[in-house]
Amino acid sequence: MDRKKVGCIGTGVMGSALMESVIQVTGASEVLVYDADALKAEAFCLKNGCVKASSNREVASGAYFVFLAVKPQYLSSVLEEIAPALTDDTVLVSMAAGVKIELIRKHLDGHPKIIRIMPNTPAAVGSAIIAIAPDQAVLPSETQELQRLLAPAGLTELTGEPLMDAVTAVSGSGPAYGYLFIEALSDAAVMMGMPRMQAIRYAAQTLKGAAEMVLQTGTHPGALKDSVCSPSGTTIAAVAKLEEKGFRTAIIQAALAAWDRSRELGK
Repeated sequence: MDRKKVGCIGTGVMGSALMESVIQVTGASEVLVYDADALKAEAFCLKNGCVKASSNREVASGAYFVFLAVKPQYLSSVLEEIAPALTDDTVLVSMAAGVKIELIRKHLDGHPKIIRIMPNTPAAVGSAIIAIAPDQAVLPSETQELQRLLAPAGLTELTGEPLMDAVTAVSGSGPAYGYLFIEALSDAAVMMGMPRMQAIRYAAQTLKGAAEMVLQTGTHPGALKDSVCSPSGTTIAAVAKLEEKGFRTAIIQAALAAWDRSRELGK
């Protein structure tokens, strides 16, 4: 079998989302995938037209960019399995939370080209933010090619590896915080008499619009918040209640808990 452009071990939520983006760049015939759950891999290939491998090792030997879309607790065994199949020009792309490049290399007898990434689930709708931390052995052209492959999934940004645990806590886990906010705000709307689906739509679009305001204007979110708060108005009353209930503190503590957990996973 001719070597493919991209291979992916794991077709879960994140692996599938990224490979669907890669396919937009390379075409389905250049993507090789494998999953321990054969039915999951088969369903992904039937949906997208890519090639199904018979093993992790086949993916490792059959592609130039090899994505490791497996949970941190399974990464060591996968690395040991694929190590003999890797070549000097293989670029390993790991999205395992907390697992450092140094630890990955120990399982590979010093394989030099490793890139850590931390995507998030909005990749499925082309709205991810993907942190990319390449090892020094990775050529700039290879990092640029990875960014090209991932561009349909959303924004990509080069990030120093020491910040990857923070990235995991903020953007990797962050969509869940946003979903909780949307759900809570829509619950409030339902309590006020709004139909459920309309409530969800209003809450979600409002959060999306607020995020776009921050990104497109470059204005500090605190200043944007102030611009909505009229004197003696409804918004400042709501903000005061959020402060009373410890809204900011809860978010900070949640992100710090995720940060701590990411660092634990890397030990």
